Amino acid sequence: MAATPLKYPYPSNLNITNFVSLKFQSTNYLLCETQVLSLIESQDLLGSITGKTTQPEAEINDDNGEKIINPDLLAWVCTDGPVKAWITATISEEALDTVVGITTSNDVWNALANVYSQNLQAHEFELLFKLQEKKKDLTLLYVYLTESENPYLTQTKYFGF
Repeated sequence: MAATPLKYPYPSNLNITNFVSLKFQSTNYLLCETQVLSLIESQDLLGSITGKTTQPEAEINDDNGEKIINPDLLAWVCTDGPVKAWITATISEEALDTVVGITTSNDVWNALANVYSQNLQAHEFELLFKLQEKKKDLTLLYVYLTESENPYLTQTKYFGF
């Protein structure tokens, strides 16, 4: 007989640094997002940050109609807390104020996405503008883009150039 999966699985003890080597910053959002998503997905907890696994009601009625603490809430907290901790452990110190006071992993994840996706769009526009300036001389553009120390070479590959 197969074991029934837990409604709110308790994540195993993991050392986040074994899975995520980067800290969320405006310059590496997509890379860090990929690493964090891989970790959370590997623990079958993606629903915590997508909103599919929602926070249960704090209280429910028992068989006598009395209000009691919902045991599902306690189980959910034991699942969501570590996921939130994994995410906040990957945030650079300068960006940590973005998520201070946010209580769920889903809300933390969405706050980061809102801040960093806007930064990413602005950064993409800046790169496009700089590339347009460089396009004036295609030979110089080729030389510029293929230089080993070119900061734009690494960044532009994430935008599909």
